[in-house]
Amino acid sequence: MSQRESSFGSRTRRSHAVALLSLLLAAMLGAGGSPDAAAQGARASRPRRVAASRPSPPSAAVESDALVERATAAACLERELDPRASVPIDVMQARPPLPSRHPEVVDGAHRAGRLLPVARLLAAEALGGLMREHRVAPAAERAALRRLGEVRRVRVDVELRDNASVFYADPRTIRFGTIFLAGLRSDEGLLSVLAHELVHAADGARGGLSPLFRRVGLRAERVGRVGKISARRAEELTCDLVGVRAVRLYVARNPSDEPQARRASRAVGHNCVELDETDSAHLSPRQTLRALLALDPAFAAEITGDAEVETAAPLNHTAPPPRPAARPRKPARPSR
Repeated sequence: MSQRESSFGSRTRRSHAVALLSLLLAAMLGAGGSPDAAAQGARASRPRRVAASRPSPPSAAVESDALVERATAAACLERELDPRASVPIDVMQARPPLPSRHPEVVDGAHRAGRLLPVARLLAAEALGGLMREHRVAPAAERAALRRLGEVRRVRVDVELRDNASVFYADPRTIRFGTIFLAGLRSDEGLLSVLAHELVHAADGARGGLSPLFRRVGLRAERVGRVGKISARRAEELTCDLVGVRAVRLYVARNPSDEPQARRASRAVGHNCVELDETDSAHLSPRQTLRALLALDPAFAAEITGDAEVETAAPLNHTAPPPRPAARPRKPARPSR
């Protein structure tokens, strides 16, 4: 077919179409209708294709809140079912003093002494990773880890009751109240408190870790929904966070027949309180629990069991960044 024939043929079809359209309009006008009504009727006679509405994906904040809520419930449920669960803080506070020779105190002191060398290693690894995450100066990191490594003793102190402490006059000793020693009935629960106190020792009398505490506190304000956090509360929360990460390392490297979720929850089970009170130095136990789960989502996933369904979340925060090859150096002298 030539180009001329093609053009002519198209023009002929258009003229026929115009004639048919004129007849149709005349019929509609004779019936009292309108072109718009006819068009609507034509559209209504055809099946309409409705696009399926897709729900918008939840934001990261909503997902994080949901994980924190599930992990909080799971941790406190595990505490109720666990025969070696820690006693909640509010219950410990209401108990009468225990003598240092009480069998539960003696057992707790023995376990604390046994776990202290392990706690030093794991707390140093967890704290070192956290300092690198928050870009603490290398000199401050080295000084803090040196102070941490100098802690050598655990001592029972009846007057501390349901607390543990490091005194700057004796920074090589962690002191435990007798009620606290009796209330922390698992290695994981006791290890989390040992690591907590080791961070206080690493901070030192001059507050060498203040920048780290401030940065962790600011992050907790963003993700933990716990409001404004003072400098002192940020310090206590950071110590708790190192305790949680030390327990994660301990559980990963010391497998047992117990469920991972139960062992992980022991790091925070003492915060499952009914009477949720606070003071100037600490967030309330429930606020602390929520902030810790928000700060470490991998820990929350271990408590809920999500980490077991997929793959166990690695402790990337403990791995130092790769360093370029360097010339051989002299071996460091052992610390005294």
